[in-house]
Amino acid sequence: SESSSAAAAPPPPPCRQITFVIGTDTMVRIINPKYYDNSYDNMLAAAREMIEEGVHFVVGGRVEQIKGDSSVEGDTNEGSRTIFVTGEEELATLPDDVKGMFTIIKE
Repeated sequence: SESSSAAAAPPPPPCRQITFVIGTDTMVRIINPKYYDNSYDNMLAAAREMIEEGVHFVVGGRVEQIKGDSSVEGDTNEGSRTIFVTGEEELATLPDDVKGMFTIIKE
C-alpha cells in the first residue's frame, strides 16, 4: 500500500505523436489568447494539453511583400521588397515547453 503523502507521478509521455503541417498565420492563431477567452493562461493550458496528447506542429513560413519608402537606400525601384515571415518572433515570449511544440521551417 502506497502512502497517501507520496507525490503523484507525472503523466507518462504520449504513446503517439500527431504532427500537423501548418502555415505561419495558423500558428499565430493557435497561440493568440483571443481564441481562449482572451486569456494567456487559458492559451497556455490548451497548448500544454495538446503537448500531453502528443501534438506537434511543423510551421512553414511565407513570403510577404513590404511596400517601402522609395527614398530608403536598398529599396527596389518600385519602392517595395519581400521578406520571409517564419513566426519566430511570435514564439519568442512563450515558455520553452510551448515553443517546443512548434518546429519552424526557415527560409
